Formats: sequence, structure tokens, C-alpha cells
Amino acid sequence: MKIKQSLLFCSSLTLALAMVTPVQAGWLDFLTGSSEEAAEKVQQGAETVNKVNQAVQTGAETAQSLPTAQQGLTGVLMQQLGVSETQATGGAGALFQVAKQRMTENAFNQLSQAVPGMDGLLAAAPKQSGTVGGLAEGLLGKDSAVSQTASLISAFQQLDMSQGMVSQFTPIVVDYVKQQGGPQLANLLQLALTGS
Repeated sequence: MKIKQSLLFCSSLTLALAMVTPVQAGWLDFLTGSSEEAAEKVQQGAETVNKVNQAVQTGAETAQSLPTAQQGLTGVLMQQLGVSETQATGGAGALFQVAKQRMTENAFNQLSQAVPGMDGLLAAAPKQSGTVGGLAEGLLGKDSAVSQTASLISAFQQLDMSQGMVSQFTPIVVDYVKQQGGPQLANLLQLALTGS
């Protein structure tokens, strides 16, 4: 929002300056009798106004293309998937819980630094219930891939989302991490979440 306001202020100021200088020159020339020069100055002023309008439009488009950096992961998930804020934070938190278990401590610390509000996302992940995820954990151990996948599915179901939503969340979360922390960190997250 601040980017848009700054762009609008700068463009308004530029527009005002662009309009004042040629128009004043045009009126002075008109008063002194040089109508051809006045017409040329007015034409230059109109061209400048068009260029400023194009710059404002480009700036507005650029500002709209930056939602991931400005609105955070939760906002991106809500916008792209149409989920609620609770589902977005809980689902992302559940994915990051799995990543935390599968990544090295150093790699996860880098991930935490790249994702604003990581502690809140982790806290928003549903707690493990005694259903399928808990059963798989008991039989296979907490760190097994099957156990973690079952826990992830269980978390999404607790958030009233189908297990298919896991595969919709994952690329968005990985892409967000790529934008925030770079491709290497995104690759580590992808590997932790999908094994590939």
C-alpha cells in the first residue's frame, strides 16, 4: 500500500511539474507573439503528461505484482487458493512442521529467517490427534516419511481441508520461500516436503 501511495504522490508531483513548465512557457510565448513555439511547447507538455501516465500505470502494475513480498505467505495462500486465514496459517504451519522434522537445524533456521512470522505459523498448525497420524507415528516412528505424511493429512483434515489441498499448498509455499530466501533454500524445502 505504501508503494502505491508513493508512486501516486511521485507521479502527481511529476505531472504537476510537467504541466506547469510547458504551459507557462506556452503562455509567455503566446503573449510575446510566437504561436508556433507556444504550440510546440504545449505539444511537448501533452507528450510528457502521456509518459507520466504510462509510468504511473506501469508502477501500479508493478505494485500489484508484488503481493507475495508485501502481504505475506498467509495472504498469498488465501488469495490463490481461496482458503480462510485459519486454514492458510494452519496449513502452512503444518508444512513447516514437517520441514522442521526433515531439515537440518541450520537449514531450518535459514528457512525461519526467510519466512516472516514462522513461529506463528508453526503455532497455528493443528496439534496431532490420536487418529491416523498418531497411529502411524506409533507404528512407524515419529520421523518416518509415512508418519509425517499421515500427520500432514490429518492436520489438513482438522482444518476442514481435503488431503488434496496438501499438494496445492506445497508449490505455493515453496515458491514463496524461493522469493524470500532464494532458490537453494526453496530446493531444500521442496526436498523436505516431497522427497524430490
